[in-house]
Amino acid sequence: MATPTGEATQQRQRPTTRTRRTTGQNRRPSVKAEGEQRERTQRPRVQGEGGERRQANRGPRRPQRTHTNTNIEKHEQAPRPHVRKDKLQIIPLGGLGEIGKNMTIFQYGDDIVVLDAGLAFPENDMLGVDIVIPDMTYLIENKDKVRAVVITHGHEDHIGSLAYLLKEVNVPVYATNLVCGLIEGKLKEHHVKAKKLQIVKAGDEFKVGCFKVGFIQTNHSIPDACAIFLETPVGTVVHTGDFKVDQTPVDGKLMDVHKFAELGNKGVLALMSDSTNVEKPGFTPSESTVGPAIMRAVAEATGRVILATFASNVSRLQQAIDAAVATKRKVVVLGRSMVNVTEIAQERGYLTVPEGMIIGDDEMNRYRADEIMILTTGSQGEPMAGLSRMSTNNHRTVEITPNDTVIISATPIPGNEAAVGRTIDNLLRQGAHVVYGKDRGIHVSGHGSQEDLKTMLNLVRPKFFIPVHGEYRMLKKHGELAVSMGIVKPSNVLVGDNGQIFEFTTRTGRLAGRVPAGKVFVDGLGVGDVGNIVIRDRQQLAQEGMVVVVMAMDRASGTIVAGPDMLSRGFVYVRDAEELLSEAQRRLDATIEKCEIERIKDWTTIKTMVRDTLGKFFYEKTRRRPMILPIIQDV
Repeated sequence: MATPTGEATQQRQRPTTRTRRTTGQNRRPSVKAEGEQRERTQRPRVQGEGGERRQANRGPRRPQRTHTNTNIEKHEQAPRPHVRKDKLQIIPLGGLGEIGKNMTIFQYGDDIVVLDAGLAFPENDMLGVDIVIPDMTYLIENKDKVRAVVITHGHEDHIGSLAYLLKEVNVPVYATNLVCGLIEGKLKEHHVKAKKLQIVKAGDEFKVGCFKVGFIQTNHSIPDACAIFLETPVGTVVHTGDFKVDQTPVDGKLMDVHKFAELGNKGVLALMSDSTNVEKPGFTPSESTVGPAIMRAVAEATGRVILATFASNVSRLQQAIDAAVATKRKVVVLGRSMVNVTEIAQERGYLTVPEGMIIGDDEMNRYRADEIMILTTGSQGEPMAGLSRMSTNNHRTVEITPNDTVIISATPIPGNEAAVGRTIDNLLRQGAHVVYGKDRGIHVSGHGSQEDLKTMLNLVRPKFFIPVHGEYRMLKKHGELAVSMGIVKPSNVLVGDNGQIFEFTTRTGRLAGRVPAGKVFVDGLGVGDVGNIVIRDRQQLAQEGMVVVVMAMDRASGTIVAGPDMLSRGFVYVRDAEELLSEAQRRLDATIEKCEIERIKDWTTIKTMVRDTLGKFFYEKTRRRPMILPIIQDV
């Protein structure tokens, strides 16, 4: 993992042009209006003068409780734990207290097995961030102990950070057939050569270090999803992965309840179980119930059908293709992820498509509208996804017409409701018929509800229970559910967060120390070089704008020979704020004159005085705190 540099480093910028300072105290303020200069579009990767914090302007900040970037915030990290040779340590690096970036360490002595390596998508306030991955510091520091990575299924929140891990810790990866196909594509994209990508199937068992690892068939919203069990020197641990109990799966592969029961009968030390839908009563409906609903919507359509869903839901894609076959429609696949998954699923035998059924987007015009079905991404309202572009008339090949039927076969992920709503609104404005909502039966969850979770608890009957894969309230609710069933004692429910060490012997389980854990931001090609300071700067620029102060100084005499000039961006509209900026210029001149009179030559001191003066003034007049960036040129 790249170590971030430059956030605490002062870098003096030296402009290439110099202007002579004008004489006289009552000159007009030299303020450049917004838009008068062409701005560079490339985002800088290093922080320059802004690295000197504007503490007086911003006021005191509450300390961050979350290690947003533990590579930067070393002072907040707990001391390294002592590895006990006779104890099993389970260490989640992601997936606790959140939905996403699932990654869990299993360690006994000098052997480590890693379960999953996922990512999370950025929150709205993480400006410019592409993805979020777990802090892998502990794994990198103990890379010589890592024996393997084991993957439960092929969703992004379980495989999305694998390429970043393998760049640092190149060990064998064990996954089922479809998952290996998806991983191969990701590794190729990141130019990573895996040491060994081992295809396994449900029911396989093998030794990794001191662990015996086994894959157990489960049901989820992607084929080949498996639970994992690990036989360790102190007992057996079962991790469910993402699952539900589907009695009629589309691929015909039932959850292996017999294996779970067998493990339960032998005795399970600890169960780690999916908590996503613990707040929902009953059973989660079968994926096969979606097929008839899609068939009805497609059969009723008089024009084109545009169906948006998660690209990874191969069973959903199969049912959509089956509906197209039944209604004699050709299928067009749009969106990079949708195309990739469709191709991989066909190659590996998970998607059955009649010959000639799928056509290119350049062939659509050869067919009538009622002979076309389009499969696309964008079910979550992602701005750059296919359906979103169609809704705003920005798609390169598809233009929405009043005769189109759009089926959104997904429910909004929490936080995406507004984006999905806008997409639906835009589609309706263009006259399309939009089929969406829970009441239409066109989507079911891939995560088990309360009765599914109870079934798992009754099968496994663990001594200790660790709820995983959920926000904190979900973990607590899942623990309470297990206690209410009489499966485990309240003291044997262990609820923690990322970085927490769960330590076990043959008879005991407890919360032990901590390891570094948090969020590492990936921005473009940069990994970990964007932390709290950069994010705060981006937020401030987005909300308050900035004012740049430029001047030239004769270091020998301490005299300002040119400037100071102000440049405003995103703060006020210059033409409407001449009086404000004129007064700001007068105060700025007075501050510079004070520095000259007192023979202050230190750049840092001068910049601090400039920021303090302008920051206080602008806040008094506008109740805003723009970023104030002084730049001094040495003459």
